[in-house]
Amino acid sequence: MLKKLKVLFIFIPISLALSYFFDASLYSFITSALAIIPLAALMSHLTDQLRHLLGSSWGGLINVSFGNATELIISVFAIYDGLLNVVKANITGSILMNLLLVLGLSFFLGGLKYQRQEFDKLLAITNSVMLMLAVIGMLIPAIFYYGSAKIKTVVLGRLSIGVGLVLFFTYLAGLYFTLVFHEQEKDKRKEGEERKEKDWQDYNYKRIGKKIFYLLLTTILIAVEANILVGSISALQEHFNISPVFIGVIILPIISNTAENLTAIKMARENKIDLSITIAVGSSIQVALFLVPLLIFISHFIGQPMNILFNILEISSIVLSVLAINIVYLQGKSNWFEGLQLIAAYLIIAIAFYFA
Repeated sequence: MLKKLKVLFIFIPISLALSYFFDASLYSFITSALAIIPLAALMSHLTDQLRHLLGSSWGGLINVSFGNATELIISVFAIYDGLLNVVKANITGSILMNLLLVLGLSFFLGGLKYQRQEFDKLLAITNSVMLMLAVIGMLIPAIFYYGSAKIKTVVLGRLSIGVGLVLFFTYLAGLYFTLVFHEQEKDKRKEGEERKEKDWQDYNYKRIGKKIFYLLLTTILIAVEANILVGSISALQEHFNISPVFIGVIILPIISNTAENLTAIKMARENKIDLSITIAVGSSIQVALFLVPLLIFISHFIGQPMNILFNILEISSIVLSVLAINIVYLQGKSNWFEGLQLIAAYLIIAIAFYFA
């Protein structure tokens, strides 16, 4: 996937030049967005290589840490600029896009080629439970807020931190279970292979060091481009007369997740629907249980406190999306028509946010 997006690297110097001469312009937004797409693909590529070099445990941890790094960086700059509604919209949009659009396209295109595709029901059930936990974490603060007209912002802030801590530690517990307990069985099989490792161990360390250096350099470039992108949101809003919420829900998630989404769709076309589900649903779970609490903690640290209160349209869209996915999951198989229905649901929600 990275090879197909390499041509977009040309927009890195272009966006830097435009931001210097035409700060916060529409052209700055477009070129920085186009520059972020291949950088996000490169980051995904590097983390995947590190996962293979370091093994499942440490590699998996790096993969999780940098899995939504692009969204995290964009959101941090938006928080710093006080665009908290854009950040919440971006979180909502990432979850909706992965659950409805990406999974819908995967089911649709995979179904056109293979008619019907079956996937692991146990994996689906596990994902469903995690998604419902995310819904509870995002729904309860909204019920708490809208159910009482006298609620204070300070109390809501404390509630957000409390819910964020629960979600964060639950995610870490799940991560520990996956990367440690599950890997113990695999370690027994590798005991006989220890002798072979000494010959290429030094060479492997050099490769790891080089990949980490490239990963850090890519992260810095994404941060620079994200700063330009967020600073140009107002120009996009004024030029096309669209709300910052629509930009956050629809436009920003597409920019930050293009490479990952194309990979999920490609896997479905190769009849690896389980991998497509892991990418799409796993990313949504990571955003809800890991990224949201992390952004709440960061926002309080930098003096721009963000709460976990989402508006009714955002909450309703997420809840209905999770319910729709769970209904599909119960069957343990998918076809092109189910994919088309998920895509249609995403388009309906996108239209609603455009006029919101």
